[in-house]
Amino acid sequence: MKRLVNLIVFAFLAFGGVGAYAQIPAEVTDVMNRCRAAMSNPNGLEYEMDMKAGMGPLAMKMHFVVAKKGDLSRTRVVTKVLGMEITTESGFDGTNTWEVKDDTITITRGNTMKKDRGEMNLALDKQYRKAKMKQKDGFYEITFTEPKDSSVEAKSVTVKVSDKNYVLRELRSGARGTKLTMTLTKIHVGLSDSHFKLNLAQHPNAVVIKK
Repeated sequence: MKRLVNLIVFAFLAFGGVGAYAQIPAEVTDVMNRCRAAMSNPNGLEYEMDMKAGMGPLAMKMHFVVAKKGDLSRTRVVTKVLGMEITTESGFDGTNTWEVKDDTITITRGNTMKKDRGEMNLALDKQYRKAKMKQKDGFYEITFTEPKDSSVEAKSVTVKVSDKNYVLRELRSGARGTKLTMTLTKIHVGLSDSHFKLNLAQHPNAVVIKK
């Protein structure tokens, strides 16, 4: 279970990592730069993503709805594991950070959102030393190998990027029997600030905790 969690956390490290590109081909860097631009928008961007992860008898499925607009953010996560379904939702509306979990709403002054949930890793060309790319069926498929951080268990990661709009379609990785696949299913550009506010009326029976 610990390895599965570590792999999931690594897959969602958002836009992290710096350093030389080493043996990453220039055309791969170009595609990833275009992908990073396509997956962000000053007018706001929301995408939906399915994730499947498994290790031996343990299987986990997660559905993410992730919205970003500047500092504003909103994430909804539905997790299915061992026959159970857990839904959590959190966001930052410009003033408060809020979270809905187990019929409890926690509202905290300021932005305390973590950056490691729901945001796909788009800095792979900076975190790995080598990459190979092929173009097929409307996608660039890039496989990154040799992570710069030797403690990373995912020794290779493969991404599929649209060759028309450079939107990230899929990410696959695995380590020690664990396989993880994330697939983008929907994307929407253009969000109002009100999209990031929590509507308390939709949770009439929830306990509200303010910090």
